[in-house]
Amino acid sequence: MDEQVKVRGFRVEPGEVEAVLATHPRIRTAVVGVVGEGTDQRLAAYAVPADPADGIPTVGELREHLRHGLPDFMIPSYFTELSALPLTPNGKVDRGRLPAPDGLRPRLDGFVAPATPTEERLAGIWAQVLGVDRVGVEDNFFELGGDSIISIQVVARAREAGLHFTVAQLFDHQTVAGLAAVATGESAADAEQGLVVGDFPLTPIQRWFFDQEMREPGHFNQSMLLEVTERVEAETLRVAVAAVLEQHDALRSRFVREGSRWAARVMAAESADVVRVVETTGRDDEDEWAFLDACGDEAQAGLDLTDGPLLRVVLFDRGTPGQLLFVVVHHLVVDAVSWPVLLEDLSAAYGQVERGLPVRLPAKTTSFMRWAQRLNELARSPELAAEAAYWRTAETTSAPLPRDHDGSNSLASLRELSVGLGTEQTERLLRDVPGAFHTQINDVLLSVLGTVLTEWCATPHVVVDLEGHGREDVGADIDVSRTVGWFTSVYPVVLAGTSGGEDPGAILRRTKERLREIPRKGHGYGLLRHLGHWDPGPGADVAFNYLGQTTQAVDAAGASAGRFRPTGRALGRPQSVLGDRTHLLEINSQIALGRLELVWMYSDQIHDESTVRRLAHRYIEVLDDLIAYCCRPDVGGYTPSDFPLAGLDQDVLDLIQQRFDSPAVPGEAAESGGAS
Repeated sequence: MDEQVKVRGFRVEPGEVEAVLATHPRIRTAVVGVVGEGTDQRLAAYAVPADPADGIPTVGELREHLRHGLPDFMIPSYFTELSALPLTPNGKVDRGRLPAPDGLRPRLDGFVAPATPTEERLAGIWAQVLGVDRVGVEDNFFELGGDSIISIQVVARAREAGLHFTVAQLFDHQTVAGLAAVATGESAADAEQGLVVGDFPLTPIQRWFFDQEMREPGHFNQSMLLEVTERVEAETLRVAVAAVLEQHDALRSRFVREGSRWAARVMAAESADVVRVVETTGRDDEDEWAFLDACGDEAQAGLDLTDGPLLRVVLFDRGTPGQLLFVVVHHLVVDAVSWPVLLEDLSAAYGQVERGLPVRLPAKTTSFMRWAQRLNELARSPELAAEAAYWRTAETTSAPLPRDHDGSNSLASLRELSVGLGTEQTERLLRDVPGAFHTQINDVLLSVLGTVLTEWCATPHVVVDLEGHGREDVGADIDVSRTVGWFTSVYPVVLAGTSGGEDPGAILRRTKERLREIPRKGHGYGLLRHLGHWDPGPGADVAFNYLGQTTQAVDAAGASAGRFRPTGRALGRPQSVLGDRTHLLEINSQIALGRLELVWMYSDQIHDESTVRRLAHRYIEVLDDLIAYCCRPDVGGYTPSDFPLAGLDQDVLDLIQQRFDSPAVPGEAAESGGAS
């Protein structure tokens, strides 16, 4: 007790840190103390090398070594090499004679500067992608506002800078110092740099699409309307678009119905002229936008799965107001993560063609064709079959939503309602809330959704179909961080509400635990359901999707700094109005222009607008309360998932395992007291 110190609100036993540090084979002995005053106190480690000729390991290596046995708050901020520890006459360490920490890592108001070229490059990439002024080596990626989608961009940008690591490694090593220790100079991924051509198996999300038996399957798109900041010429644009089509093989896909099944193939070239120029001069503003919207409808409805193309580009020449560029891509070959890549490459290609240079775009990552093949291989693996019981339970835990009417859930009856947070509250959600319980933004948004839906349904649990970006780790030889295609995964998640008397943080901690225990981040569910022999359950009535920081993603990709800048406006219908919807409620959320926006989609033949508006406003109310709670100075702490179970006796581990085995509902054991 006498040796305990309190650092950043946590009680630390320096001897524990010393013991783990001394297990490194290149360290003979070590001592850990506290430097600084008040709230700026930090741990400082002093180490004597086992071999003076070799010295102690790098700071990154030492941090990585310590993380195998200690939580982040016990990792020292400073590491200093000594030839010998100063001793008192009776042989004890004389802490008063320890020197000031190594000056290689100056701390300025809590900021720990990068000390190596790798750390400097990573810190610069993080700052650019996250939109912050500077990043220190101890800053946590998710506490700076990072999310799983932005993590893919970090991997892609680091790859261009000659640093290679996976998204999974970024999740495991959430600081610059930790990530720098595992980053390598070479990629283990297999990426064909030439044209990729040939047949490929459908992925789970593509099979889901065709299983819907849509009346007009060619009309299911994503699109973006762009402001042209510097005037473009049509022929130069055509050459640039052709280069993008050549670079991103999935855009040249074709889908052909063969009996009751669909087959997919990537073509060697896109034969169609996908660029159209439209003059809009001489119209007043209202009439012009009506005309633009009509042209947008035409482009949206003009894609052909069998004969192509699956991409259309419309250049609107408006005279004095400037040009607009409308890009439409069928959803089968594009997703939200793909757009920043497409816009960056289009801008770069246009600039190179304009200057008379050959188009040279960043190196390709693993092709969508190879990705599809890998997923089909995984679908037949025995380890995937072991997940089936988990997903069966999750599927069958659902409760039906209350209905106002018994009408049809048709696409023609689709209505939308938007709510959101202001910029200040969104900033708190991104920067302040994650640090309270070491959560990610999806933990927060889904915690609130569980509270609102269980209140409405008067049930302890609800099942929500959660959409993820889907670009999960499927092997070291696969890197799709810069691959264009539709990678989305959809899987059921069981959400719980609050119990009487709980503080707002209890549901957040519980949701975090539940999400962390999902196998493969949900990736396996689609493999089992759509690529295996699976009799699906009743399905969820609600779908939720967090699209990330969309404008930040585009800015970080360099598109806004180039020739094309997103306007935020939509043109035309992205989807046919013929057919039925898959869920009663769909909530799409994103952070655009510094604000969290949630779009609630529903059928006016089943739910009244007043019902959905009440739910949406209740959601914002609960979210505001949770943000306020997490920002209180007396709130915060770690949960079991933050710590490795290192150094525990096997009997203790067996008891813990028994406590968490065979829950009635996924996560029930942790919820009913196991976490304590």
